[in-house]
Amino acid sequence: MLCVTCLEPAESLYVTYSNRHIQLTQCNYCHKPVDKYVERDNVILFIDLLLLKPGAYRHLVFNTLESNLDKYTDMDKGTNGIIMNKLSRWWNRFDFLNRLWILLLTFEIYLKCATEESRYSQMWKSAAKSNISLDLIHMRSAQFQYIYFTLYSLLDILLFHNLIQYAVIGFYNWGHDVKYAKQVVSYTILLSYGAKIFPVLMLIWPYDTIISMDIIKGVANLYIIESLRIVTNLSYWKIIRIFLTATLIRIVVVRLIMILFLTGGNLPLAINHIMNTMWTRQMIFL
Repeated sequence: MLCVTCLEPAESLYVTYSNRHIQLTQCNYCHKPVDKYVERDNVILFIDLLLLKPGAYRHLVFNTLESNLDKYTDMDKGTNGIIMNKLSRWWNRFDFLNRLWILLLTFEIYLKCATEESRYSQMWKSAAKSNISLDLIHMRSAQFQYIYFTLYSLLDILLFHNLIQYAVIGFYNWGHDVKYAKQVVSYTILLSYGAKIFPVLMLIWPYDTIISMDIIKGVANLYIIESLRIVTNLSYWKIIRIFLTATLIRIVVVRLIMILFLTGGNLPLAINHIMNTMWTRQMIFL
């Protein structure tokens, strides 16, 4: 347990009395409540997350997550058992995180499909230069397109998530004194990704161009940077460097893999497409 204000360790968040009333524990360092969000409604917590309040993020990724995972510490004590039993225990332990990741992936697939469809339509209306990947995708069946966007979104999220996690924990050695450090970073990225739900509004009230949607995606990226800074307490320069490096790697790697998938392994064509689109608006905001 950590104080959401000063990030110093605490023995407990609150004390429960016999009449079921609780009293918040005061931090021994900053003399403020260790976690005021224990008494806050979920609606207030959600609003504070959108407003990037440090206490809201720290409440969820440190205290709430640790409390939930500690309930299943006995699952790691034994090594016996069939694979399905271990998989079931793992799912039960990370049930909340797994469900949120599935929800996020669903939104990502939907937004990716809608964005590329809009981009392809505008390309034809404006007689713009043809895009190899868009042309190859729209030549295929609807089922193939859904599979393509699902694989694209899954690879994109997994690669970006693991790159951020490795850079924060492995490269900058953060979290050596934090319980469940890997899960804390994972949960932080997951919560900051919630800002990407905003582009759904752009689909409900469509605009003539997709610039507005790209701006929203840019804001969502700022959410990721700020949330990582709030949780890890690393400098902005380190967080921005991590984010830009991970973004560049995932764009190049994921696009290369997916172009190879579309072209049947035509490496020269895939590399040419990546180089032609390296500094375009699409590469920046996707």
